[in-house]
Parts: sequence; C-alpha cells; structure tokens
Amino acid sequence: MEAFEKAHPDIKIEHRFIQYSDYVNTTQLALQSGSGPDVFGLQVGALTNQFAPLAADLTPALEEKFGADWADKLISVKQLSVGDQQVAVPWMVTGGGIMWANQTMVDDLGLTVPTNRAELKDFCAAVKAAGKICMVQGAKDSWQNVDVYQTLINQIAPGEFYKALDGEADFSGDAFVQAFATWKSLFDDGIFQDGALGMTAYPDANDAFKKSEAAMIAFGTWQNSDTTKSRLASYTETYGEGFNPETVFMPYAFPLMEDGGTSGLMFGGPDVGFAVAAGSKVSDAATTFALWLTGSEEAQKMMSVTVQQPALASVPLDLSDVVTPEQVKALEAQGPALADMIGPREIQNADVRTALGDALSAVASGQQSPEDAAASVQAAIAAAK
Repeated sequence: MEAFEKAHPDIKIEHRFIQYSDYVNTTQLALQSGSGPDVFGLQVGALTNQFAPLAADLTPALEEKFGADWADKLISVKQLSVGDQQVAVPWMVTGGGIMWANQTMVDDLGLTVPTNRAELKDFCAAVKAAGKICMVQGAKDSWQNVDVYQTLINQIAPGEFYKALDGEADFSGDAFVQAFATWKSLFDDGIFQDGALGMTAYPDANDAFKKSEAAMIAFGTWQNSDTTKSRLASYTETYGEGFNPETVFMPYAFPLMEDGGTSGLMFGGPDVGFAVAAGSKVSDAATTFALWLTGSEEAQKMMSVTVQQPALASVPLDLSDVVTPEQVKALEAQGPALADMIGPREIQNADVRTALGDALSAVASGQQSPEDAAASVQAAIAAAK
C-alpha cells in the first residue's frame, strides 16, 4: 500500500483485515448498506457468484488498461467472472494436486518420496516405525478433503470432475465411485493419521508438518514460500525450539494411486481476486487501486518475491530467496502446469460443494459407501440445475 500511495499521492488507502469466519457476512452487509468497502477480496467459486450483484463490472477498465486481449494477459482471470461480468481480477494464482514433503526428515530416514500406491504404503510403514505421521490430513476441513478427492479423480479420469459439475457427466459413474474408494483407502491403509477427521488443516495439520511430526501433507502451491529463507526464519519465531530452521520443504506430485492413471495434473486458479464495489463513491480511485494490485508489474513483482505465481502472466517468479537448487528446479516446473491447469479448484455452487465435503467425511468415517456418496453428490448437482 505504501508503494501504491507513493505512486498515487492523491489516493489514500485505509486497510481493514477481517478473519474469514466473519468476512463474508461483514463484507456483504457493509456493501448492501453502502458503508463500504470500495475494494474487497474474493475467492473463485460460490463467493464470486454471491458478491457479483454488489461488484462493478471491471471489463471496461481491463480493456482500457490491457487492450482487447486483456484476458490473455491475466492467468485464469475468467474464473472470476459471472456471465459477461468480470467481477474481480486475480492477484495471485495457486494450484492443487501436489503434496509437500519434509525432505530433511525423508533423507534422515533414508527414504525416497513415493510416486505410486505401493511405494506409498511401504514409505508410510517406515515413517510410522520411526514414530512419525506419514501424511497428515486436516480432514475436519472439507476444503482439504475436496482437494485430495480432485487429485484422485483427475488421476483416474482427467477432466471428468469438471464435466460432472457442469452436468455433462454423471458423478455417480464408476470413476467417481472408484475415487471415493481410493479416498477411503487413505484412511484404512494408514496413509493418513489416526484421528484425521478431528484435525483441522490450519493450524493443526500445518503445525504438525512444520514441527517435523509428519513427513508429508497434501497442500498446494500456496505453500511455495516455505522454500524461502525468510519464511523459515519466521517459523523459527513462530514455533521456537519446535522448528528446525534447516528444514527443507519440497513439493512433489501426489503419488499415483491407481494403475493406468495420470499423475502430475494440477487444478486451481486465482487464490484471491480484487473487486470494486458497485456502489463505491470513489469508483475511479478504487478501480485504479484494484488494477494496480493485480495488473501492474510493480505490485506483481512484490507478489513474485513471496514465490506465489503472479496473476500477471508477464511477471516470472522471483526465486532469489529459495534455499536449495533442487527447490528452485521444482518451483520452476510448476510454471507450465499452473498456466495449463486441468480445471478450477473451487466449486461454483455452494450446495454442491457442501454435498461433496459431507460425502467425503461420511465415506472416511464408514458411514456411507462410495456408491452412495457419489450418488448423493450427483443428486446435489441435479438439484442445483
């Protein structure tokens, strides 16, 4: 914000941080009452749909700034649109479908990160024999469960997940049932820790991974900054003696869980996008700020330093603070995958998203069969049409 105000001395920014648990209701009520904010953040999916009536269409501003081909210059920008309205503009882009390994622990145990189901089972047996968790899962949070399920179904039937959400494929079909069964096996085979359904992704699972209590975790590229010296230094302050500042965190493709499947596919899009309130009394200034955050090289290079993929396609990652050459190589390999993701990470319809999250929890706990779970999600999709 200081950089923006320096470049735009006639515009002053007042920033307010709201915890996500309160963000949606607080922001929606404020916009409906006309009490602000002028610029606000959105996630792809149900939240963009929910806030679209309260947001300005940024298409004219994007055309003026970038020209007629503006959509080619911002990665996954159309995921933040509703119909012909460009509700928001992406700030950074993240992808799921990968996992992270505590490479220091893996090396100390004399192991190799697994690439398939058989290797994964052997790996987990060795990790647990050493008194550690193999893959820590915050299965109390449906979003992390949905991420893993998307990873599995994209291995089994690439792209069918998104067709089913659009009504172009049947979610109760064999591939989706198989993905639910594979999901269940992660619990039954001891890949995930005991008590996973009672653990949150953040902070519980994340803390366990950072404190070297677990070898792996199914997080996406939003954790890329864990490869940097500056982030490791911050963890030393956060966790104290519970954190080894020499830890090397490394991203990997999720192990291929079914023979004949496809590994390495990423899904995702804008992690955060910025919208301008339709009722803003300072819409020109608000639009200037929103497009500076998302579409200026100055701001996007600041994002690049955090090792998060900038939404502005012309700005590369800044890997100068990354610890090891191996991590640099792994992060560089993410670029093409993020630019060619198989589908969006977020589910547009809130009811369908809830149905899938509930089904995954029910299957994991043994309360629902894979067949019934798949059918329940298909019913939610049909009801949403």
